[in-house]
Amino acid sequence: MMKLPILLKTTTSMTVLFTAVISSCNPGFANTTQNHNNTRASYILVQSSQQKADDFLMLGNQKVKNKDYQGAIADFSKSIEINPNFEKALYNRGVAYDLAGNREKAIDDYSQVIKLNSQHLNSYFNRSVSREKIGDKQGALVDLEQVIKIDPKYVDAYLNRGNLLQDSGDLQGAIADFSRAIKIKPNRAEAYLNRGLAKYKLFDRLGAIADYDLAIKANSSYHLAYNNRAWIRAELGDKKSAIADYNRAIELNPSYYLTYYNRANIRQKSGDYIRAIADYDKTIELKPKYASAYNNRGIVHKKLEKFQASIDDCSQAIEINPDFAEAYYNRAVARQALKDRSGAATDFRTAGKLYKQQGSQRESDRAFNLAWRVEQQK
Repeated sequence: MMKLPILLKTTTSMTVLFTAVISSCNPGFANTTQNHNNTRASYILVQSSQQKADDFLMLGNQKVKNKDYQGAIADFSKSIEINPNFEKALYNRGVAYDLAGNREKAIDDYSQVIKLNSQHLNSYFNRSVSREKIGDKQGALVDLEQVIKIDPKYVDAYLNRGNLLQDSGDLQGAIADFSRAIKIKPNRAEAYLNRGLAKYKLFDRLGAIADYDLAIKANSSYHLAYNNRAWIRAELGDKKSAIADYNRAIELNPSYYLTYYNRANIRQKSGDYIRAIADYDKTIELKPKYASAYNNRGIVHKKLEKFQASIDDCSQAIEINPDFAEAYYNRAVARQALKDRSGAATDFRTAGKLYKQQGSQRESDRAFNLAWRVEQQK
């Protein structure tokens, strides 16, 4: 009897928080992890009383506050037409372009401000954020170096540079930057969160937990710190504490899909299938295109011998992500349980091809072998 693999994480559940001085309502380096969606940010809209251009500057500022970014860009442009070297109008137009999602135009305006004023810290910082957004990470690092040179105590610059270094694989450099940020501002929870992630990547799980403890001490409502601490506690076998952390994270932020997904995975491994399905359901409600949630819910349905439901979930995962090898593999297992040997063999072969393309030779060999075995049963 073939054993259906219980998939561990197929997406990253640890959270990287990026910070930026761009807008209190719009993230800078988000993602990723970003996230990046929990970014603390603030644009400085500069007020001025300079000559005829003032009226357009003030009109533009008001439109930015009202989130009419295109209208603001038009007003700032009129101000710049009157005075091409109007530093504040150029800067604010860059802000408006950034908020409107036009990073290239924003970079142009920030660069023009820097030509006029080589010490304009916010232009360097915002340009670094925009450069990262378009994939110019080296340019972003250069700008952050300049920010730190101008103001060695600029905490967000260390945080963002640390995130860039972490993304590039320089984990020790990232930890050094996060530690500098903590030295300047010991209650900055994001710095502990990101340093914890870097330590985790260096397999220092206890050090990571210690940093998440400090992040929670700095901000007891910081749901991301509970989420990340739970992930490590689960890895260390402390599922009870992990569940408690996920429960607390959900209390603090009931709309964060990964917390439900991570809790579902623990419940699945513990055999708590009904509540695992409930958590996968909530994950999908919050993020309908999250292929891994469908795939893993399909695994639970298979364990409950709900084979058609398992097939439906895996099919949905494949529709979202056609290169999802595990979903083809799991659908093959469910199809075989329903005696659909032709469909099972086809799915195993597709999984084998995808595993090979993705560098998983062992899994590829296994899938092809299972396809052959199914075909021999005809």
